[in-house]
Amino acid sequence: MTSKNPIEAVREIAERAVRLAKLQLELKTTELKGKAARFGISAGLGLVAVLLSPLLVIFLLASVAAALATVLQVWLAILIVTAILFVLVGGLAGAAVVLTRAAVKGDADEPR
Repeated sequence: MTSKNPIEAVREIAERAVRLAKLQLELKTTELKGKAARFGISAGLGLVAVLLSPLLVIFLLASVAAALATVLQVWLAILIVTAILFVLVGGLAGAAVVLTRAAVKGDADEPR
């Protein structure tokens, strides 16, 4: 065993502490890069799912029209599906108007 000068021992401890801090920073950086890559992949997959959703709705409506066309004429089946969509969209738009008016009216009633 060699006895070291206390100053050299403190210097060695400080160097090891700095090296340890750098290694920990490198480890965290690597971990965050992996998480960012996984997040990017999941965001991309989610975006593809969102972009394909309208296509799913279109095919569902076409399937409903085709099913109705087995017992009705094709033009009548398409007209029925269109009417159902028209009522649905009108109801959603009406609900949006009512909720918007309620929100605006509620906003004016609050004390300032």
